[in-house]
Amino acid sequence: MFSSTEMLQASRGKIPAKLVLKNAVVLNVFTKEWLTQDVAVWDGRIIGVGRYEGREEIDLTGKYLVPGFFDAHVHIESSMLTPAAFAAEILPFGTTTILADPHELANVSGEKGIRWLLEEIKRLPLNGYVMLPSCVPATELDDSGARLEAEDLLPLREDTSVLGLGEFMNVSGVCAGEEKALAKLRAFQDRVIDGHAPGLVGKDLQAYLLAGVSTDHECSEPEEALEQLRSGMNLMIRRGSGAKNGETLISTLLDSRVSAERVCFCTDDKHVEDIRREGHISSNIREAIHLGMDPAEAYAMASFNAARMYGLSHLGAIGSGYQADLVVLDDLEEVSVDSVYWKGKLVSRKGERPAVGKRTVPGFLLDTVQLRPVHREQLRLSCPDGATHVAQVIPHQILTRHRVCQVPCTAGEFQPDRHFQKVAVVERHRGTGRVGIGVVEGFFLHGAIASTVAHDSHNLIAVGDNDQDILLGIQALEKAGGGYCLARDGKLLEVLPLPVCGLLTQEPTEQVQRALANMKKLCVEMGMPEELDPFQTLSFLSLPVLPEIRITDRGVFDSVEYRYL
Repeated sequence: MFSSTEMLQASRGKIPAKLVLKNAVVLNVFTKEWLTQDVAVWDGRIIGVGRYEGREEIDLTGKYLVPGFFDAHVHIESSMLTPAAFAAEILPFGTTTILADPHELANVSGEKGIRWLLEEIKRLPLNGYVMLPSCVPATELDDSGARLEAEDLLPLREDTSVLGLGEFMNVSGVCAGEEKALAKLRAFQDRVIDGHAPGLVGKDLQAYLLAGVSTDHECSEPEEALEQLRSGMNLMIRRGSGAKNGETLISTLLDSRVSAERVCFCTDDKHVEDIRREGHISSNIREAIHLGMDPAEAYAMASFNAARMYGLSHLGAIGSGYQADLVVLDDLEEVSVDSVYWKGKLVSRKGERPAVGKRTVPGFLLDTVQLRPVHREQLRLSCPDGATHVAQVIPHQILTRHRVCQVPCTAGEFQPDRHFQKVAVVERHRGTGRVGIGVVEGFFLHGAIASTVAHDSHNLIAVGDNDQDILLGIQALEKAGGGYCLARDGKLLEVLPLPVCGLLTQEPTEQVQRALANMKKLCVEMGMPEELDPFQTLSFLSLPVLPEIRITDRGVFDSVEYRYL
């Protein structure tokens, strides 16, 4: 990166820098030291750390200064906000760099959805990068709104915001050497390729790494994490709305005393209501420190480690030549953010959200819920001997347990109740009329909950203890053009419309937050355990690449044996 003569002179202390942040306790990520220093900035870059004079000086005595935070793997769509509104929410918490995987948009609207995000992300007051969706659809075993092969991704590869290939879910295809999977990997062999490999160990892990995959955010067990780290995988510690692996993985790192240099943080899928309540990557850092991690290590994981994983050599540190993405902290352990700088400019102070404006969403991202009418007969589930396959949800995880249970039946037909509930997944992209039915344990609802956010194909999914409320939810979401819905005793309790691909809204964030908070409260009143995020838990029930059992629009899928039951 070019440095002018003036910048070099200012770096040497011969002339004042344009901006100097003075007397802060600065994190040196290279040595993991905290040193009281000045940081000199010129045109968005750090030009020196030490003692400096500036045209503008800001005294940070008593405060800490750390590099801007990275979210190394995020689906913006899970916030339910447009990219601009999402940026306004996370900047006050110190996140200045995101690596977004738009595979939710892509599964609904294909290449057009990706191109829209690429244009939007360039307008954000943060560092926005994109990992291109690798598996659209996630597998050949369910039905999404689009299909992307290697030749479809190649034209997008050269966009300046694209760093590589997003989470490669088709682990079985990689290990088996399927040509379509390998073609995508070859097309990005000189870029970073993200993984998605829950439970992957042994020889299959070795093959996955050999194919070029270098990161994984799905790790959830101690021995699994250690084997992946020892094999050279970069790991992400995730704190989203539904999936949280921080306590297990941080404790594993501390107990085993292995290096955390190849570990960073991500949110993956996080609702705006949770971001406002606990923060963004700041909440990952806080959790790590509270679990006993050295603060210097935790802040490096949130910045420098992620920058190195993705080859972003100009980001992630407070040192000469690095971009001036800086977070001023009042409290180190609680990650209390005073102010945030991006490219040397103040973008948030005392929690203020930057003004980002509102842009028109193109028509091709609207009216994406195309249903053939669903009738009660299509919701029937035959159980001749009273036993069937059941997906048991696990609190704070997106995995399920596969059980075979005796369930309530009348005349050989499943009758849902508060314990064993019915799941209906309706194809909503092409109006095929396909409906898959299964049984889930763990929601304990009286009534029904429905959503068009259903990873990764984003068909319409509903769970409930009676067919009437399930049908009511399906009909309400068709009318709304997508979103979230609650129904009980034949009445709609609340609908949150998400008309952009059935995933996002353009409505004010405060309105979305209030509606979501109220719907979560209603879910608890309907019987759902407080420790479960209702919509995140629901949204992953149909993703066939996650163990152990899923329900798609084609039926009940054993994702361990990789077959429909």
